[in-house]
Amino acid sequence: MKEAPNTCDRLLDAAERLFAEAGFHATSLRQITQAAGVNLAAVNYHFGSKQALIVAVFRRRLDALNAARLARLDEALNTASDDTLEAVLDAFVTPAMAWTHGRAEEGHRFMRILMRAFADQDEQLHRDLSAEYAHVMRRFAEAIARALPDAAPDTIRRQLDFIVGALTHTMAESRLQDGPAIAADLVRFAAAGLRGSIQTHPKIASQRPMEIVR
Repeated sequence: MKEAPNTCDRLLDAAERLFAEAGFHATSLRQITQAAGVNLAAVNYHFGSKQALIVAVFRRRLDALNAARLARLDEALNTASDDTLEAVLDAFVTPAMAWTHGRAEEGHRFMRILMRAFADQDEQLHRDLSAEYAHVMRRFAEAIARALPDAAPDTIRRQLDFIVGALTHTMAESRLQDGPAIAADLVRFAAAGLRGSIQTHPKIASQRPMEIVR
């Protein structure tokens, strides 16, 4: 028999669903607790604030996804070859596509939340998520820099932002069915963009060591 979700999970489930439907600011804590079937004090007990609850909704999905990305990145770096750049980008893109297509309704709902996070221009949320996952972006930026030693640090940072945006929009498209083929296309697209950008923005020898925090 399937175990019933605990209070914390019920709050996260309800918050994720309501945030996807109405957005972060339009959804009240009272709506979330009513949907979860718990009292208002439960939010303070488990999370402390609405902002902390929002971050927890993201962490529940992104912690596992980024762990899978880093594991795949380690494998790619341990088997370095001429196509290291594509392997690094594959480690970033493919786990995300696999997660979305492996959990159709759940994945699409979470992608809607990610899109809202981009669109809402919530600076506090962006800072919170950047702080949570800066180490992940840094690892990938460093791996790309090793694969493309002539790339300027600022160029890598911008290109990673482009890749994140393209990936998020792609994952949010519910009609896309062939996840592996789409992931491969996106990897080729991103690799071409990164290599092409070197010609436009080459590294300058006097630049300081790269510090990339998204």
